[in-house]
Amino acid sequence: MDEATTILFVTSNQGKITEAKEVLRPYGINVESYVPNPEIDEIQSADLVEVAADKLMKAVSNSTLSSSIFGVMVEDAGFFLDEYEGFPGVYSAYVHKTLGISGVLRSLKGIENRNASFRCVIGIHIEGENFFFEGACKGIVSDKIRGVNGFGYDPLFIPNEGDGRTFAEMKLEEKAIFSHRAKALEAFRSFLDEWKQSPTSNHGNGS
Repeated sequence: MDEATTILFVTSNQGKITEAKEVLRPYGINVESYVPNPEIDEIQSADLVEVAADKLMKAVSNSTLSSSIFGVMVEDAGFFLDEYEGFPGVYSAYVHKTLGISGVLRSLKGIENRNASFRCVIGIHIEGENFFFEGACKGIVSDKIRGVNGFGYDPLFIPNEGDGRTFAEMKLEEKAIFSHRAKALEAFRSFLDEWKQSPTSNHGNGS
């Protein structure tokens, strides 16, 4: 890549920063936390893409990009329970803060349908353009809290693609194989490989 290899990730969540670093580091991309001042107010919407687009627009308008910054990145993600028609979804952070994962477990006591999914939309601002990438991971909710790694709902979520462990029972590199965030970042990485080759991009060959 060119000299500008740092992406500012608009989040104070160190778990998200660590996961993004893990996925993008092999491609020469450094990820750093960026918290705008004042903090961004998120719009109320059930659409992850709409929330991410609004957040990205506000983040870019509040940031001063130096020549060493490759882009600005935002994310909107949610934990979706099939039994509750996708709830908490975009309200996952609020539910986690108020009920906690123990409260979510209690709400599912005696309920047979424990299917769930993590979904993620990542927005990237590069050279005046906005791009969006989505990732999803399906699984089930465990019958108890398991594991000490990760963050958020990780101790409850058993991915279908895994071996029966929750995300919180996995090492970061194991989770990154099929997590929703890793899939969205991988989609970005694949796009970037093609974008760098485009003759209309400043990052194309010969630039």
